[in-house]
Amino acid sequence: MQIIIPSDVFPPTGKGGAAWSSHALALALLGRGHMVTAVVPARGRPGVSPYDALGVPALRVGYRAPSIPIVQNYFRHERLWPRLADAIVVASAGRPDVIHAQHVQAAPAAVLAGRRLGAPVVVTVRDHWPWDYFATGLHGDRLPHPAASRASLATDLPARLGPLRGALAMPAIPYMLAHLRRRAAFLARADAVIACSGYIARRLAGIVAPERLHVLPHMVDFAAVDWVVAASAETQVEGPLLLFAGKLEPNKGAGLLPAIFRELCDLGAPPFTLVVAGDGALRGGLARDLEALGVRVRFLDWAGHDELLRLMARCDLLLFPSAWGEPLSRVLLEASSVGAPILAMPTGGTPDIIADGVNGALAATPRAFAARLRELLHNPAEARRLGSTARDLARARYAVSALVPRYEELYAGLRRP
Repeated sequence: MQIIIPSDVFPPTGKGGAAWSSHALALALLGRGHMVTAVVPARGRPGVSPYDALGVPALRVGYRAPSIPIVQNYFRHERLWPRLADAIVVASAGRPDVIHAQHVQAAPAAVLAGRRLGAPVVVTVRDHWPWDYFATGLHGDRLPHPAASRASLATDLPARLGPLRGALAMPAIPYMLAHLRRRAAFLARADAVIACSGYIARRLAGIVAPERLHVLPHMVDFAAVDWVVAASAETQVEGPLLLFAGKLEPNKGAGLLPAIFRELCDLGAPPFTLVVAGDGALRGGLARDLEALGVRVRFLDWAGHDELLRLMARCDLLLFPSAWGEPLSRVLLEASSVGAPILAMPTGGTPDIIADGVNGALAATPRAFAARLRELLHNPAEARRLGSTARDLARARYAVSALVPRYEELYAGLRRP
């Protein structure tokens, strides 16, 4: 089949699970003999240029957007969609068997191109973009909320932008709500919508017709993972290693680490080293708070994807206190794939991956999280058992060989004569 993959970010650059998941799908389809071309918007010099996206043929579609909140969004979306659709048509060189859009910028353009080409369109939803303007599902980037409304945006904008800038942005609320309606309308016109987890599928109820909705998790290339982790991690730590891997932002739970370790200090625990692989706005405060608690911690200034995989394979426990409606974490999939014992908060799609006490541990509050952490530090054999089961289940559920046939079956069912 000829498959066009419009994707907001492609290929992976070390950040963002969506890029890794899109790229893994494209490589897997190429490996099965399909013809795949990625079409990728890129802020910068306008124009369309071909490039090699780590083994995937791709077209880069350049565009300009001013650095002004809200106005920038219009240039990145409504103004870009027709041009991106043109590039998809060019990449097709005829009529493709399917156009599979991967994110919010690409989805409306894919629907526009699909109508012009007479080709079916699939859209994968990996976060909260169909119902939340900022795609995080968090009010003020901190508190989960069900969906954006005029009232929620009126308080959300000052919380995100500050009082003055938030007040100046208030006149944009009608545009923001109309933009959300446009996102949802384009999504509803797709021939099929893939939710990455049962959680996201439930959130899409009311936007996507049930018969068009499919749940397909991200895939993991286990051969590539095994090759990477065969080498030793560059970061060496004596004794038990606790690992936090992710952006140091409120939604990823980084801000909960001081509360968790404060509780752990009160409970008492064996010696350990906490390695924090990530960067973000909370780094300075985290370093101060953890140092004040006497936690032995190492912040990695930079850690590439391969090094993160090796750290996961080496760690005694991966900490994942994510505070938002986690769609389906790439960190958890890859940690499971290398047999890392996982302790996570049961937010969003995380319970799709982890069953408490089976292939990981779940705890919903900092106090409960600290208590489970202490238990597993005192019982490393149990932690290793959880990691071993996680690896076995991940290879059954998320392997390329298990998932690519399901994508092919979906595509084949949508092909038009």
